[in-house]
Amino acid sequence: MTEKQEQKQLLNWVKIQYPNLLYTEDLGGIKLTIGQAVQVKKSRARRGHPDLMFQKTFNAYGGIAFCGLAIEFKRKSEKIIKQDGELRKNPHLKEQYDYLLALRKEGWFACFAVGFLEAQSIIRAYVSDDLDRLNAVSANVFPDLSK
Repeated sequence: MTEKQEQKQLLNWVKIQYPNLLYTEDLGGIKLTIGQAVQVKKSRARRGHPDLMFQKTFNAYGGIAFCGLAIEFKRKSEKIIKQDGELRKNPHLKEQYDYLLALRKEGWFACFAVGFLEAQSIIRAYVSDDLDRLNAVSANVFPDLSK
Protein backbone atom coordinates (compact mmCIF):
# COMPACT_ATOMS: atom_id res chain seq x y z
CA MET A 1 0.00 0.00 0.00
CA THR A 2 1.35 3.44 -0.87
CA GLU A 3 1.68 6.30 1.60
CA LYS A 4 -1.22 8.15 -0.05
CA GLN A 5 -3.46 5.05 0.15
CA GLU A 6 -2.67 4.62 3.85
CA GLN A 7 -3.29 8.32 4.45
CA LYS A 8 -6.62 8.14 2.61
CA GLN A 9 -7.59 5.16 4.77
CA LEU A 10 -6.70 7.18 7.88
CA LEU A 11 -8.74 10.20 6.79
CA ASN A 12 -11.74 8.00 5.99
CA TRP A 13 -11.50 6.69 9.56
CA VAL A 14 -11.22 10.27 10.93
CA LYS A 15 -14.36 11.32 9.01
CA ILE A 16 -16.33 8.43 10.55
CA GLN A 17 -14.86 8.54 14.07
CA TYR A 18 -14.65 12.35 14.46
CA PRO A 19 -17.00 13.92 11.91
CA ASN A 20 -16.64 17.43 13.38
CA LEU A 21 -12.84 17.41 13.63
CA LEU A 22 -11.38 20.13 11.42
CA TYR A 23 -8.28 19.25 9.42
CA THR A 24 -6.32 20.07 6.31
CA GLU A 25 -4.34 17.73 4.10
CA ASP A 26 -1.19 18.63 2.17
CA LEU A 27 -1.37 18.28 -1.63
CA GLY A 28 1.93 16.41 -1.83
CA GLY A 29 1.87 13.22 -3.85
CA ILE A 30 -1.16 14.00 -6.01
CA LYS A 31 -0.95 13.95 -9.79
CA LEU A 32 -0.86 17.44 -11.28
CA THR A 33 -0.19 18.89 -14.69
CA ILE A 34 3.21 20.55 -15.06
CA GLY A 35 1.58 23.99 -14.86
CA GLN A 36 -0.34 23.07 -11.70
CA ALA A 37 2.80 21.60 -10.11
CA VAL A 38 4.70 24.83 -10.79
CA GLN A 39 1.87 26.89 -9.23
CA VAL A 40 1.74 24.69 -6.11
CA LYS A 41 5.52 24.82 -5.73
CA LYS A 42 5.54 28.63 -6.00
CA SER A 43 2.74 28.98 -3.45
CA ARG A 44 4.55 27.01 -0.76
CA ALA A 45 6.24 29.25 1.74
CA ARG A 46 8.54 26.54 3.08
CA ARG A 47 9.45 22.96 2.25
CA GLY A 48 8.64 20.21 4.73
CA HIS A 49 5.03 21.18 5.53
CA PRO A 50 3.29 18.30 7.39
CA ASP A 51 0.81 16.08 5.58
CA LEU A 52 -2.03 16.54 8.09
CA MET A 53 -2.96 19.42 10.38
CA PHE A 54 -5.85 19.13 12.80
CA GLN A 55 -7.34 22.39 14.05
CA LYS A 56 -8.31 21.45 17.60
CA THR A 57 -6.91 22.71 20.89
CA PHE A 58 -5.61 20.15 23.35
CA ASN A 59 -6.78 20.85 26.90
CA ALA A 60 -4.64 19.10 29.48
CA TYR A 61 -4.88 19.59 33.23
CA GLY A 62 -7.52 22.31 32.89
CA GLY A 63 -5.64 24.48 30.42
CA ILE A 64 -4.67 24.60 26.75
CA ALA A 65 -1.49 22.63 26.15
CA PHE A 66 -1.43 22.68 22.31
CA CYS A 67 -3.17 24.77 19.67
CA GLY A 68 -3.37 21.94 17.11
CA LEU A 69 -2.01 18.60 15.92
CA ALA A 70 0.38 18.30 12.97
CA ILE A 71 1.35 14.90 11.57
CA GLU A 72 3.98 14.09 8.98
CA PHE A 73 2.56 10.79 7.77
CA LYS A 74 4.82 7.99 6.53
CA ARG A 75 3.81 4.63 5.12
CA LYS A 76 3.97 1.66 7.46
CA SER A 77 7.25 0.27 6.14
CA GLU A 78 9.22 3.54 6.26
CA LYS A 79 12.02 3.99 8.78
CA ILE A 80 12.60 7.56 9.99
CA ILE A 81 14.47 7.04 13.25
CA LYS A 82 17.71 5.07 13.62
CA GLN A 83 18.17 2.65 16.52
CA ASP A 84 20.20 5.26 18.41
CA GLY A 85 17.17 7.59 18.37
CA GLU A 86 18.60 9.96 15.76
CA LEU A 87 16.85 11.01 12.57
CA ARG A 88 17.93 9.09 9.45
CA LYS A 89 20.29 11.04 7.19
CA ASN A 90 17.95 12.33 4.48
CA PRO A 91 17.64 16.00 3.41
CA HIS A 92 13.86 15.84 2.88
CA LEU A 93 13.33 14.11 6.24
CA LYS A 94 15.45 16.82 7.89
CA GLU A 95 13.27 19.54 6.29
CA GLN A 96 10.16 17.80 7.63
CA TYR A 97 11.71 17.42 11.08
CA ASP A 98 12.68 21.11 11.14
CA TYR A 99 9.14 22.14 10.18
CA LEU A 100 7.65 19.92 12.91
CA LEU A 101 10.10 21.38 15.41
CA ALA A 102 9.13 24.94 14.38
CA LEU A 103 5.45 24.05 14.87
CA ARG A 104 6.22 22.67 18.33
CA LYS A 105 7.84 25.97 19.23
CA GLU A 106 4.62 27.72 18.13
CA GLY A 107 2.40 25.60 20.39
CA TRP A 108 1.46 22.69 18.12
CA PHE A 109 1.80 19.02 18.96
CA ALA A 110 3.78 17.99 15.90
CA CYS A 111 5.24 14.58 15.12
CA PHE A 112 5.86 11.88 12.56
CA ALA A 113 3.42 8.95 12.35
CA VAL A 114 4.48 5.76 10.63
CA GLY A 115 1.46 3.93 9.23
CA PHE A 116 -2.27 3.96 9.81
CA LEU A 117 -2.25 2.40 13.29
CA GLU A 118 0.36 4.74 14.72
CA ALA A 119 -1.39 7.82 13.31
CA GLN A 120 -4.73 6.52 14.58
CA SER A 121 -3.29 6.10 18.10
CA ILE A 122 -1.85 9.62 18.08
CA ILE A 123 -5.14 11.15 16.88
CA ARG A 124 -7.16 9.21 19.48
CA ALA A 125 -4.83 10.33 22.28
CA TYR A 126 -4.87 13.93 21.07
CA VAL A 127 -8.65 14.11 20.76
CA SER A 128 -9.05 12.58 24.25
CA ASP A 129 -6.95 15.40 25.82
CA ASP A 130 -4.83 12.80 27.64
CA LEU A 131 -1.26 14.13 27.78
CA ASP A 132 0.30 10.99 29.28
CA ARG A 133 -1.31 8.81 26.59
CA LEU A 134 -0.30 11.27 23.85
CA ASN A 135 3.33 11.26 25.00
CA ALA A 136 3.31 7.46 25.25
CA VAL A 137 1.94 6.83 21.74
CA SER A 138 4.20 9.41 20.10
CA ALA A 139 7.44 8.69 21.99
CA ASN A 140 8.94 6.55 19.21
CA VAL A 141 8.07 8.79 16.29
CA PHE A 142 9.92 11.98 17.09
CA PRO A 143 13.62 12.23 17.89
CA ASP A 144 14.52 13.50 21.35
CA LEU A 145 14.13 17.29 21.33
CA SER A 146 16.51 17.79 24.26
CA LYS A 147 19.61 16.91 22.18
